Amino acid sequence: MKAENKVKWMTLAIIVLVLLNVSTVVTVIFTRQNNSGGSIQQVTYQDASQITSARYSGRYFRDQLGLDKRQMEKFREINPVFRKKIMEINQDLDHLRGNMLEEMARDKCNCSRLDIMADSIGSLHAKLKKITYQYYLDLKEICDQQQQEKLEKIFNEMFVSDFRQGRYGKGNQSGRRNCN
Repeated sequence: MKAENKVKWMTLAIIVLVLLNVSTVVTVIFTRQNNSGGSIQQVTYQDASQITSARYSGRYFRDQLGLDKRQMEKFREINPVFRKKIMEINQDLDHLRGNMLEEMARDKCNCSRLDIMADSIGSLHAKLKKITYQYYLDLKEICDQQQQEKLEKIFNEMFVSDFRQGRYGKGNQSGRRNCN
């Protein structure tokens, strides 16, 4: 595989990981609030997305890529559809994670239910990745060569910051299941 293709696929992977990171942040916030003994507040994807929303808005892409009027018209067709789909998936992910936390917190949790929820989360993540790579490809299609290079850098920054967050834990390495 050519180095150029590898870079493109890595960029796509980075985009997906950034979106997953937003979902992870929401889960961490929810878990911390739940474990602190205080009142549990439902944290939604919309709350977490406000952090990244301004940075990756139409204005941001227009300014960073130097999009002209024609390109902005196409961007305005692509972006709302993408955002709506992503928001729906992330809300579903938030709901499933909340249900998983509730199940895990039970005195006798049901591993079969947890397995089903984990599989559902995996399926939603796959859907999220597919929507994200299509969004990247749609954006790339409206850009000239120089803008495509800038677009790659924008998405690269998102993915690099996601990797630096260190969101991957070791988990239960004993392989032991603590539920029924």
